[in-house]
Amino acid sequence: MNEQNLIIRLKNGDLSALEALMKLHQNYVFTVALRMVKKKEPAEEITQDVFIKVYKKINSYKERSKFTTWLFTIVYRTCLNYLDKKQIVYSESSLKSCLNESKVDRSLSGLQQKKSYSPRDEYFGQIENISSLEFDLQEILWKAIDQLSYQQGVIITLYYIQQFSVSEISEIMQTPSNTIKTQLHRGRNNLKEVLLKKYTLEELI
Repeated sequence: MNEQNLIIRLKNGDLSALEALMKLHQNYVFTVALRMVKKKEPAEEITQDVFIKVYKKINSYKERSKFTTWLFTIVYRTCLNYLDKKQIVYSESSLKSCLNESKVDRSLSGLQQKKSYSPRDEYFGQIENISSLEFDLQEILWKAIDQLSYQQGVIITLYYIQQFSVSEISEIMQTPSNTIKTQLHRGRNNLKEVLLKKYTLEELI
């Protein structure tokens, strides 16, 4: 169903519209929450909390930006509130120079090829020729992303999976675009570092 119609219905108090919006976006919301809080149960609770906030705040959505940008701003702030309460701090890996950047980037870019994802156990997309590999490359990538700082993990997830632009991520995270670009670059480098500690370049192409 058309997302704009669902939003109008929700603004009129139609709870079935909220349920439909949840079906459209809950997997992405959970994915981003998981990138930030690193644990399944809190991510599930945050996902539920986010859609309660969507219901309560929907009239504040004025359509000046995409609904998903507004939605993920709520996701990001809800996760930050959780992390602040838990006083959780994740340190970033030390940066190293890129090793054969183009080959590893090809693996990462494969995450963009799938437009929609199912729940957690199925939300890995399909990378071309993955059946010929001895391991699930996408799951390896997700596990590697989990080792990044929450900021870098979220930026990579929003950029490659949700396909937000740098300017949209900047709006969501309320962070300057140049900072987002820097963190995206560092996140890719750190991701390569994590992957290349365990796998060869040949296994990642």
